[in-house]
Amino acid sequence: MCVIELAMPTVTRPYRAQLASAVISSARASGYRVNVVAYQDDYGLSANDYLETRRGACDGMLLYLVGGDEVSPNAFRQPFPIVCLGLCPTSGMVDQVLADNVADGRNITDLVIRKGSRRLALIGPQGVFDGRVVDPAVRSRGWDRVRGVLEACRAHDVTLDPRLIGVTTSGWTIGTGYRAMMQVADSGVDFDGVICLDDPLAIGAMFALRELGRSIPDDVQVVGFDNVYDAAHMVPPLTTVDANLEWITGAAVDLLARRIHDPVGEPLCFQRESPILLRRSTR
Repeated sequence: MCVIELAMPTVTRPYRAQLASAVISSARASGYRVNVVAYQDDYGLSANDYLETRRGACDGMLLYLVGGDEVSPNAFRQPFPIVCLGLCPTSGMVDQVLADNVADGRNITDLVIRKGSRRLALIGPQGVFDGRVVDPAVRSRGWDRVRGVLEACRAHDVTLDPRLIGVTTSGWTIGTGYRAMMQVADSGVDFDGVICLDDPLAIGAMFALRELGRSIPDDVQVVGFDNVYDAAHMVPPLTTVDANLEWITGAAVDLLARRIHDPVGEPLCFQRESPILLRRSTR
């Protein structure tokens, strides 16, 4: 039986735990065994350091990188094929399978605007952001979603007020979403829609809005990304962009299987828009 290694920084975040579970299901259905390595949690290593120092046999690797991860071309030179799940900073070196985060950000923002919200708050940018331009050199799942948000805003002649941008300096969690939403509310600027860059942020924002006495969705529409398990069980249930995990993991496992049996060929990139799951946090 072929062995696939799934290498991730951590599996403790909701999206990553769901991704790992989906990879295992897809791989088992194809007759592969999966070893999961959380290189940051288990060894305190970056992706690059883990690849350069890892030991042990496997037939192929599925590698999940987070924004800011840099991997050298030398680290990608392994005796087995690698497929990246998500953005890969060293394009052209390995295969990639990922969601179209720009399109997903554009589509969910378009939905919120079409349903009547034009004074939008944005929760989740990790760094200074003026609400107008994203540095083209910056690539990550989150910033690509912001690019999509901006595209939709421009299409509808909507401007993001910098005072309504809730920057998160740490990871995307319920707590950071709550604090960022409170920071936005403290600005005193009115808003009627909240775009959160993932579901835990949105769940935290919903808790904050409830404390503030704001009705969802009558006063404020709220949306997220990734369709984590808790999103459907919020009150009201959270409208979100599906993580498309069945397609991502199935395509990645199939591509890796092809590379295991025939490694010759130029690196490929498969990308797809994700469906929106309409629930009651939007009108």
